[in-house]
Amino acid sequence: MNLQTGRWIGKGSLLAEGQSLGHAVTCDVQVQKDEDGFTLTGTWQGSEAAAWEFALRIVANEVGTYTLGMRLAGDSLQGTAKLDSPPNLGLIWNDIGTVHATFVLFPLTRGYGLRGFVRDGSHVYTWEMAFSLHQETVKADNVVSLRRRPR
Repeated sequence: MNLQTGRWIGKGSLLAEGQSLGHAVTCDVQVQKDEDGFTLTGTWQGSEAAAWEFALRIVANEVGTYTLGMRLAGDSLQGTAKLDSPPNLGLIWNDIGTVHATFVLFPLTRGYGLRGFVRDGSHVYTWEMAFSLHQETVKADNVVSLRRRPR
């Protein structure tokens, strides 16, 4: 899996089944890598809802796929994913079987696209987001630009 570490910002939409207009959603994710896998921590915010904090652990397993473990809004989820070549596919669920989510992760020109379905009880949602790596701007007095910029 070739996920770049750093802070990723996502913008997209969430659409409930039977609706024609989606709700805007944003996601702020910090990706960290260690010797065993990846840890993603962040917040997911809907335009009509409070922010939800989450943590996702991604670890390669012995059968050539990845094991997922997630904490979201006090709920514990687990899953499996194929993340070695695009399109990357995954499925995640809670222990009691009331929440199931699928996702596909694919490269975009300037980041990643992420889309999928969520079934929460009797409600079905579809969602999509575009993620880009957030670059911190560092200002320094000793940097000289060789390109003209409008003032």
